[in-house]
Amino acid sequence: MKNELIKAVVVALITLPGIAQADSIQQFLEASTVTGNIRSYYFNQLYSGSALPNKYAYSLGGMLKVQTAPLFGVSAGVAFYTANSLGANDVNAPGYTHLDALLMGENDALNGLGQAYLQYQNLWLRVRVGDQLINTPWMNPSDAFMIPSTFQAVTAQVTPIQNVQIIGIRAFRFKNRLQAGYHRETLLNQNPLYPNMPNTMNGALAFGVKDHWQSLKSAAWFYQFYGLANLFYGTVHYSVPGLPDGIKPFADLQYVREWANGAQYAGPVNATVYGGMAGMQTPYGQVFAAYDQMPSRAPFSVGGRSLYNGGFISPYTQQYSADPLYTSVMDYGLVSASASGHAWKFGLVVHPLRQLRVKYSYSIYDTAPYLPNVDANYLDVTYTPGGFWRGISLRNRLAIDHSNPYAGYHGVFIDDRLMLQYTFS
Repeated sequence: MKNELIKAVVVALITLPGIAQADSIQQFLEASTVTGNIRSYYFNQLYSGSALPNKYAYSLGGMLKVQTAPLFGVSAGVAFYTANSLGANDVNAPGYTHLDALLMGENDALNGLGQAYLQYQNLWLRVRVGDQLINTPWMNPSDAFMIPSTFQAVTAQVTPIQNVQIIGIRAFRFKNRLQAGYHRETLLNQNPLYPNMPNTMNGALAFGVKDHWQSLKSAAWFYQFYGLANLFYGTVHYSVPGLPDGIKPFADLQYVREWANGAQYAGPVNATVYGGMAGMQTPYGQVFAAYDQMPSRAPFSVGGRSLYNGGFISPYTQQYSADPLYTSVMDYGLVSASASGHAWKFGLVVHPLRQLRVKYSYSIYDTAPYLPNVDANYLDVTYTPGGFWRGISLRNRLAIDHSNPYAGYHGVFIDDRLMLQYTFS
């Protein structure tokens, strides 16, 4: 019902004459925008030297979004998402033997209205109500598959002075990237560690402050995941300006503190994470080294497994390894492992050609004896030809891990994801 009302308001905003922030209906329509993308994705999971069956998945789809021009500061947006396997996936075999369910789940097709919101905006305030993308460290779109995660929420952003932003969020329902509709669940409902997680969660409340002053950037966030935990997250970034040859050293720090609240459906969470990153930016790219530590705490049992990491949870990123820890990679990290320990990550980002971006990292996750130690190689190559082919990009992400628990064995696990995308506006 709510989506139908918002769509009706969109139509009204487009058709009402004479009162828009434009001199004519034609100008009003020209000030509105239509954007979107077409994606083709191919996933492979290969189990080297193992009897486990290799898995794959293919999908073709995209997004179409209409954003109206403002009417006295009020506008509306609607975005439709679709994904289809075109019959290429192994969805009929018992147990989905060869299906990589990360891409589309166990579906032949996914279609849904991911965004449908009303928005008010002026020079210092933006308020948005409805189905929308949220882009914060621990609640974000996780947009690395076919369809991003979206939220039914009220969000507000205030810019009281230049370079300072204050954000408030109240999210009520969640649609992860494998669902067609919204639910009162989180990603923990799909995590086998939490078999008794209710499907009537009350969402989340979040507040954030971001500041940028010369070469110093900082941010502080507070999240209340109702019935689960409270989380504080702070970051500081500093870069050294003015050095010759475009060289710019930088350093980052992050701190996370999480503690249980309400019904404590995920257990008596009591966790801390410390992290740091240092590197150097040059005209040719970037090199960096990162470290994160999740100290061991008194264990408690969840889902039949003892957790020594304070029971750290991330309800909207954990299954997707989409958290902001410096050492997380495409398919692994300390948060997704749900184990205490520490991690190192060494990497570089280079642009050998203007159209080519190459990122490589090597990570070590030392979580023994709670989980086997994991090491991961990650290669991310993106080609954007530009010019006549503007809007087209080809991206391949390759992870080669050893002892990744997601793989179900202690050999070499290869996870390869190839995307061809065309974006338009």
